[in-house]
Amino acid sequence: MKEILDKIINSLYSDENYQKEYSGIYKLHKYWARKPWYIVEKYICEYSSPGDTVMDPFCGSGCTGLEAVINNRNFIGRDLNPAAIRVSCGTLMNNINFKEFSNDFEQLIAGCKDKIMTLYSAGQICPKCGARLYYKYINIGPKFKNEYTAVLYCDKCKFKGMKYKLTKEECLDLKKYDNLKIQNRILQKNFPKKFYKDRFSYKGISSVAQMYTKRNLYALSLLFEEIQKLKGKNKELFTLAFTNTVLHASKLKSENIRPLGVNNYWIPDDYIEENVWFRFSDRLTNILKAKKIQYKRENEKRAAKINYGSWVINKESALKKTEKNSIDYIFTDPPYGEAIQYSELSFIWNAWLEEDYDTKEEVIINPAQGKSENEFYDLLTKSLYNIYNALKPGKYFTLCFQNKSSKIWKSIISICRDIGFKLVDTSIYDTYGSPYNKSWANFSPKSDIYVTFQKTSVSKQDFYSQKESVESIIKEVYSYLKTENINNNRLYDLTISYLLWSLYYNKQDIEVKNFDIKHFSDFVKNNLQTE
Repeated sequence: MKEILDKIINSLYSDENYQKEYSGIYKLHKYWARKPWYIVEKYICEYSSPGDTVMDPFCGSGCTGLEAVINNRNFIGRDLNPAAIRVSCGTLMNNINFKEFSNDFEQLIAGCKDKIMTLYSAGQICPKCGARLYYKYINIGPKFKNEYTAVLYCDKCKFKGMKYKLTKEECLDLKKYDNLKIQNRILQKNFPKKFYKDRFSYKGISSVAQMYTKRNLYALSLLFEEIQKLKGKNKELFTLAFTNTVLHASKLKSENIRPLGVNNYWIPDDYIEENVWFRFSDRLTNILKAKKIQYKRENEKRAAKINYGSWVINKESALKKTEKNSIDYIFTDPPYGEAIQYSELSFIWNAWLEEDYDTKEEVIINPAQGKSENEFYDLLTKSLYNIYNALKPGKYFTLCFQNKSSKIWKSIISICRDIGFKLVDTSIYDTYGSPYNKSWANFSPKSDIYVTFQKTSVSKQDFYSQKESVESIIKEVYSYLKTENINNNRLYDLTISYLLWSLYYNKQDIEVKNFDIKHFSDFVKNNLQTE
């Protein structure tokens, strides 16, 4: 056990060993389960070589892809989610002509800015420069009882944050927008009748259009129409800024609640109506900053004689077979159970993009799709078989996950062992910057586990037969930490990491059904003397 724990503890990675500025590259668009780029880069450089082909069959927001190509690897990405394809392609897009980007923005300003800003005119004068003030957002809901409050800002001198209480006349004036006539296909897009994480239909919402006030729906329609008139590849980046706007401009947001903060479409009773142009220009600024940082990083790579690799990203299922023995390294973070419902959470984005998400092969637990745990494990197993077949002999596959279900850990380890993968590494990364012992009460993992397998035969001598339990492993790890004079804040991480080794190499079964982070915390408090 000590040999394994020595190996695990030596693999710990410090958050201080990376250039923090480069994190801004990945702020193009909201997406879920994005792993820190510097950890992804570390794995790609360790397990592949320049010119190799790297694959991610659940490519999500494209982090694996960019870290591959920026380090002179070729990349193949797949994802069923049309929104993910858009975000991934936007992330990997390089050679941006910033002059053309600026010209496209000027075209957009000329086409629709005044039309949109007029909708949010506050009729007040800026105390700093005397220009007209606009609503940044207005508070709406039963709490305000038609006595709406707002935050004003000046588009000329950028003065913002002035709180304002609307007069009765101004409140009445807002009602005129309820009669706006909008010709937009989004009005025809209804939510599926079976929506697993449905926290909106009880409020009478059945369509995407109903997620917006009439004014914001009208403004978004004007903006989207103008974006479609743009030419060239910058259009894709402007579209990303738009889709990254549509949730902020919906009823999903309040002064204290961000959209999808609880991983479903929950509409607070009191929400805000946000100025569409203000939010869009803010999202576009983020994209511009991200691409300028990416440009700087690429130049540094070129100076070090590292070229930009080729890439292709397709709207395909992880179940689609790849040419056998064709991939040099696979790094992926697949869905785990029911935690994140990608198709549902992306529904509004894909509705605006007029994209369909075929969920038949979505690897997930979702009763509304008729997918129980059994269906999930069946789909995941097929995906892992495809990964095994795609890898060249002797090459590596890294699976990363942060999931509280010990049952899922056990199943994945068993599947990979049965397929023929050899477990070669489990590493812990403190990606949240706070040790576990500071937040036991939250019962939530604060680290990610990265498990690496090799496509090679496993010696029978590598396996052992020993009676172990979760509790005995906790005690052994605790003893190791004391012996090696290592702080106890690694106790949970090391327990899980070693447990994965035991689940793979121990011939005897280890019961993990009832093990979770609360069980762990209670056992430690009741049976061990922690620091």
